[in-house]
Amino acid sequence: MQVKVFEAKDMASGLKMVKEALGPDALILSTRTIRSGTFGMIGKPMMEITAAIDNHWQEPQASPAANTQRKHAPQQPYRSDRREDISYGEIWAQDEPPPPAAPAHRQLPPNREIQDELAELRNIVKGLSNRITGLDSSALRKPYVEPEYTAPAGAGTPGIDPAIAFLTGYGINPETAQIVARFTRDTIDQAASLDRNDLTAIFKAAIARLFTTEQVLKTRPSRQRRLSLIGPTGVGKTTTLAKIAAHYLSQFGSKVALITIDTYRIAAVEQLKVYGEIMRLPVEVVIKPRELDQALDKFRDHELILIDTAGRSPRSGVDLQELAGFLRPELGIENNLLLSATTRERELEETIKRFSILPISNFIFSKIDECDQLGVLLNIHYKNDTPISFLTNGQRVPEDLIMPSPATIAALIMNDHRILHNG
Repeated sequence: MQVKVFEAKDMASGLKMVKEALGPDALILSTRTIRSGTFGMIGKPMMEITAAIDNHWQEPQASPAANTQRKHAPQQPYRSDRREDISYGEIWAQDEPPPPAAPAHRQLPPNREIQDELAELRNIVKGLSNRITGLDSSALRKPYVEPEYTAPAGAGTPGIDPAIAFLTGYGINPETAQIVARFTRDTIDQAASLDRNDLTAIFKAAIARLFTTEQVLKTRPSRQRRLSLIGPTGVGKTTTLAKIAAHYLSQFGSKVALITIDTYRIAAVEQLKVYGEIMRLPVEVVIKPRELDQALDKFRDHELILIDTAGRSPRSGVDLQELAGFLRPELGIENNLLLSATTRERELEETIKRFSILPISNFIFSKIDECDQLGVLLNIHYKNDTPISFLTNGQRVPEDLIMPSPATIAALIMNDHRILHNG
């Protein structure tokens, strides 16, 4: 028996090659999709077909009458049930119509070895057919994907695009990874050769295009700005507020005032007062909404007013309504929703949904130094399209504060070592 392996751009051309090389009686043993190139991403997919033919089998000679009858017989229509398509190790069994039976006195003596081999191959095909009985027909049409190019376990639906598998390794979910891969596909296909650094640079540029940031305190404001920090408990609102105040003082040395309505947490007021004493900033404690109006009027000659709030549970509608009673739209307060990058993505989405009863101007992500992956920043931002104003990466005041650009966030997402640049 002769076994050969063929490579073709698609199944149709591959079957034509098999027929030309081995004849119409060749048996297709297996097919699979193969790729070549760096990380399997550059080369185009090819079909690899393994076929076999028995060189020793001699087809019985048909009688002249039989040949004449076969010549004038109507051509049988193509039957779709002659092909069995098996995914993940496809076996294509193509049955050619048997030749006309030769007269009994001209049949050749049976060859036991050949008959055993053919019987074994038939049993293999029959066994594989039985194994797929009952499977969903849509699953049988899925193309074969090499295991190393599938998405990691738990990342959602398996990805057949190697670029998507590459991006999910950085914490980007498959849906968002598809968007990034679509932006980069033409660039990757046109490149002659790419290494990992080249691919990372291409992905960084594409990710940066998806981000919107607002560097709210990069320049001195022409009018008074009022910023509040809202969010769930334990995300670092008070510390972040102190970092923003210290950063503004170091840049412009102008008047900054602090207001807190966090009278729930033990020692919350004392913590902010300590920061105020260190930076020599006035601190006002507000208990009722009307007192906030009075405090804002008191600091009307200050360039920047920073408002600290109590951590609220996203599941407590009463607490959020109470917070909305303080931060009314007519007061011109820019609400910055503080989110911890260590929180699970589903919980972040729920937090954003609940806090959306307030107008949210920007997102601030804290604790990015505690994350192994930062793909969640892109996942959340792409779904909500709210600008990011600050990132925090530690407890130091004011050093661990970043006013990011889109390129900075893209670099953090694609950087395993978390090389952070403060400023």
